[in-house]
Amino acid sequence: MIRAERYHCRVTRDDEGRIVEIVLAAFDLEDRERTVRVGGSRAQHVAAPLQAVLRTANVTGRQWTRPAAFDLDPVLGAQVELLLRAVKPLRRADRLDAVAEGVAQMSPEESAYWHAQTSRRRGLRALRVLLDAVRQ
Repeated sequence: MIRAERYHCRVTRDDEGRIVEIVLAAFDLEDRERTVRVGGSRAQHVAAPLQAVLRTANVTGRQWTRPAAFDLDPVLGAQVELLLRAVKPLRRADRLDAVAEGVAQMSPEESAYWHAQTSRRRGLRALRVLLDAVRQ
């Protein structure tokens, strides 16, 4: 039996169908939980890149649109976690869009590398600088 991290994603929508919050819960090998929440305008900016990532991994629209949490495989979950963690502290919409699109366009190998780098002290900052510099 292969043990890997587990990921659960939940997308919350308002009465008009707009995304108001995206929550990713990650459980490591010792079953400790990490949670990343992106809400408000950030969630609306992240929705399209997140949907692109989920679509390439064959996550159905039914899973994406229902209010219940859905499971992600470890590779896809790591990329979604990287996407949400990378955009969470950003305020400027142009930087938020550039970073979200950059993470969404990464290959699974590249996103796994950057996901591992986020455990380092300046990993997320380096990723944001790289993706923002590519945009310009």
